[in-house]
Amino acid sequence: MTTTIQETFLELDWGDEDQARQARAARAAQLQEEGYICTYQNLYTVYGYRVFLLEANKMESMQEPLSESQPSSAKTKDRPVLRQRRNHLPSFEER
Repeated sequence: MTTTIQETFLELDWGDEDQARQARAARAAQLQEEGYICTYQNLYTVYGYRVFLLEANKMESMQEPLSESQPSSAKTKDRPVLRQRRNHLPSFEER
């Protein structure tokens, strides 16, 4: 299971661009200490103001052992899935 956090830091809310970036960097450092992997995006509003986006993801390990009551798809999670190739060409019938 993955936990995702998205936070925005608006240039207007922080007074200027540098303060908003520093706030995002501080929050990212805090989340990274908690085990999150952080990515940044710099966006703009339609009025031209900067929006600094922080997205943090954390993979939570499966701590509960698999039991017989769980579906078989959960038990075979690590096995590769073989997919059949389908012929997408139209088939014709001769008469």
